[in-house]
Amino acid sequence: MPGSYDFPGGIHPPERKQRSNQSALSEAPLPPRVTLPLQQHSGQAATPCVSAGEAVKVGSVIAKREGMISSHLHASISGTVSEVSATQITIEGDGQDEWQRLPSLDWRIADTAALLERLSESGIVGLGGAGFPTHIKARVVEEHAIHNLVINAAECEPYITADDLTLRHYANEVLEGAQIVAKLCGAQQIIIGIEDNKPEAIAALQHALPDSQPVPVELTVIPTRYPSGGERQLIKKLLDLNVPSGGLPADVGVLCHNPGTLLAILHAVRDGQPLVSRVVTLTGEAIALPGNRWVRLGTSVKQLLEEAELNHSALNQVIQGGPMMGTPLLTLDTPVTKRTNCLIAATLDELPPPPAESPCIRCGECESVCPVALLPQQLHWYARAQEDTKLERYHLFDCIECGACSYVCPSHIPLVVDYREAKSRIRLQRIEAAKAEHAKHRFEHRQARLAREEAEKQARKQARQAQQRRPSNTAATSSEQVDLRGLRIAHAAAKASVKKAEKTLARIAQEDPKQPLDDLETQLATAQENLKAAELQLAQAREQHSSEGSP
Repeated sequence: MPGSYDFPGGIHPPERKQRSNQSALSEAPLPPRVTLPLQQHSGQAATPCVSAGEAVKVGSVIAKREGMISSHLHASISGTVSEVSATQITIEGDGQDEWQRLPSLDWRIADTAALLERLSESGIVGLGGAGFPTHIKARVVEEHAIHNLVINAAECEPYITADDLTLRHYANEVLEGAQIVAKLCGAQQIIIGIEDNKPEAIAALQHALPDSQPVPVELTVIPTRYPSGGERQLIKKLLDLNVPSGGLPADVGVLCHNPGTLLAILHAVRDGQPLVSRVVTLTGEAIALPGNRWVRLGTSVKQLLEEAELNHSALNQVIQGGPMMGTPLLTLDTPVTKRTNCLIAATLDELPPPPAESPCIRCGECESVCPVALLPQQLHWYARAQEDTKLERYHLFDCIECGACSYVCPSHIPLVVDYREAKSRIRLQRIEAAKAEHAKHRFEHRQARLAREEAEKQARKQARQAQQRRPSNTAATSSEQVDLRGLRIAHAAAKASVKKAEKTLARIAQEDPKQPLDDLETQLATAQENLKAAELQLAQAREQHSSEGSP
């Protein structure tokens, strides 16, 4: 029975959700200006398609996705583009809030291609924080059979209540968005995993369940424990399935989405509304009006917090995300992006800096709370010694960077910082190795092509000489000039190279949303070009054999 299983470890930090979940979800005021970074998602930054001085409406495409892992970007207010740079686009609003929407689609009768194209056109990415492009995630069915769609409503991290409020207000819509994804991926069951500290959201879901069809939906309430919202942990909790080391949920037939993403999917399909706003939790003791707001992308964090009556003198830091996995902002002149689910305006007493680090006392507390059953002590030592082979042997990349180990460490060692730095170093090494392998393949492909061309040239020369010696015999076996079997092998190898490049690109994009992927995108493009060339050569060879009467 779903929900009767468990994952190891976990902690119970103070929830601190009461400040932001007591008021209804509301709209933040329309910003007079927005600054929209081109990199709001995993993978390649979007490429601008507007210029300064151009008039735009809400929903106008202002930057198009670049490469396989990327996402469109849309104007979040109507007005005039005032600046286009290499990293962002700024729009001065006209206050009119004029919209440009796409035609509505009936997802029940629309085909898969139309739905995937709509997700791509709408610029939707995962709103749980990673920002992985949704149209790419929806294509996972091309490589994996998906049996279960999990709605990850656990929202286990302290302070954050965006999903809670989304479900309270839009439970029916979230479930309809889940039905769209279930249709795309072929899931036979939808399971909602939600922690028991969200009674109002649970009640809203229970009320909406009878109306959700055709795929059956099961609601599973789980005990509150951090990090039950991790994909691997929730899948284990709900289905007793173990995502393999180095693998993805799709490897065990599961796809996970959070409520905000599913709501955005419905808005894109049913209403033709691209992703231009999201629900953001505003909280922390340095603001007087905490709560959850619908915020236009590109809104200044400073403006948003000041509208919530920010006390500048009490403010110590602003964290984007939660206190366990979030990032302190270096400046308030930062825009809200697709990845911004929470802003914590914290006082010094509320979130004080950690004490100075002291040597590890080998207490084993970190191991007891690790939700992936790793050995954090060993990983810490190997990370600082840069013993990368041992780090990989001890499954460093299975670490979800939840921070539970750092939280309980009596020596106040920043364990997660060590792991992140080690992961980044190893990923760069992997990319360099992939580049070297790519260069090797290109060289070998070129050498093979030159050898083949030379062999064909010699074969044609020999055929001409033979024809001159025997002019009456015009039926020389020119089919021998083409190595059909060799071309088939080359085509299969080129096809495998494309699949390998796609898989590598998708894996690294999901492992580290901030990792530059330019080199991997280039490798994929080259592999695709090689595949097209191989397909053309094979088709020409087959046509030649056919015309010569070959079987």
